[in-house]
Amino acid sequence: MLALVLLAGCSERPQPVLVVPVAKPGAGAAVVHDPAAPRPVPRSYAQELGKADEAISAALRQIDQQPDNLVLVKETVLMLVERARLTGLTDDYRLASEMLARAPASSANTAKLCQGQARLDFALHRLPAASTALAACGGFMDTAQAAALAADIAFYSGQYPQAQRIYQGLLNQGASSSQFIRMAIYRWKTGSLVEAGALLEAAERRYHGGEASTRAWLKLQRGLIAWDRGQLEEALALYRLADDAMPGWWQVDAQIAEVLRLQGDVAGARTLMERLAASGERPELMDELARLLREGQTPDAAQPWIKRAQAIHNTRLADFPEASAGHATEHYLQFGTPAQALALARRDVALRNFGDTQITMAAALFRAGQAGEAARWIQRVSDSGWNTARLHAVAAQVYAALGQNTQADAERAQALAMNPHAMRLYLVAQPVQPELVSMQ
Repeated sequence: MLALVLLAGCSERPQPVLVVPVAKPGAGAAVVHDPAAPRPVPRSYAQELGKADEAISAALRQIDQQPDNLVLVKETVLMLVERARLTGLTDDYRLASEMLARAPASSANTAKLCQGQARLDFALHRLPAASTALAACGGFMDTAQAAALAADIAFYSGQYPQAQRIYQGLLNQGASSSQFIRMAIYRWKTGSLVEAGALLEAAERRYHGGEASTRAWLKLQRGLIAWDRGQLEEALALYRLADDAMPGWWQVDAQIAEVLRLQGDVAGARTLMERLAASGERPELMDELARLLREGQTPDAAQPWIKRAQAIHNTRLADFPEASAGHATEHYLQFGTPAQALALARRDVALRNFGDTQITMAAALFRAGQAGEAARWIQRVSDSGWNTARLHAVAAQVYAALGQNTQADAERAQALAMNPHAMRLYLVAQPVQPELVSMQ
């Protein structure tokens, strides 16, 4: 879950990855709460990761002794996908893929492993493959979990009415925390931010498990909604609560740095991002640090980070092309050529044809001098029901470039009504040669 206003000539910030935490393998959908039970003791990111490492290592040892135990293989794959979500690193995806590939091919084995395969494919943005795996499950996956994943696939494929119908149906059947989360994400991206925040609060009240990562994730998502509404102090307070729930999580620290930057504490943001960028092979954090350095008094210091990030992006594009296209697009919008960014944006929107990737596609077209085509993509997003401050801010800039000032003013007003900081947050990269902007 990542997620991370750039000046003219740079891209808008990458959007957070919206991933609903799944129940630990073998856990039930609901957790019975004992009011007399003590509150969970905060566990640091390092401790949470260590616990995951121990569980996965133990499972791998068991698999060595029981290589034909496909239930154990499936549950280990689910743990690997969850650890990858926590760390933002790709090694676990490779291991999970190898484990699934080693299973002897048969329809029975496909069904037994379907949940692990479907969740891995979904995490890697292979949505058609995830649908295929899900269809093979039969009775090997809980009905509600299968329906929820099918709805998630529909959502990220741009099929919002279908996703909404399933989300609402699941919510009506049983008010579990995960169903409130899914509906919150849907409302968030279709313009009902207050309702989305209330739904996430309801999800928090219904979660009584001991997972520090889930408690931190819920606070983080509430902070991101406050951020999207331009409520910086509330966002920062929620990020601090997320840090209290699981101290040291890089995703929370990255969002804190972004608030500090927007509040004017650029030095504090840079110090935090320098630590984060140096702490692991996460190129999107290196991109953020490079942007801060390039905007500051030492722009030359950005170049080593740009080169290092680009090398990792390119390696990931080779290893996991579907999952890596989004962050790589943002990198090349900021630091590459318009042609590179546009090619990657086309790849990403073909994989996940939904609001965020469509808006990025419009931004890439605009930077490539194709403002007319960018406007058509903007209209497509607007017609779909997607409704975010980012959409309206990008639309305002595209229409202004086309000389459509009345429409640009209306979009700007809508963006600022949703988020007073929107026109600072979502500045799109300008065409390399503005005089060549095409109206077509």
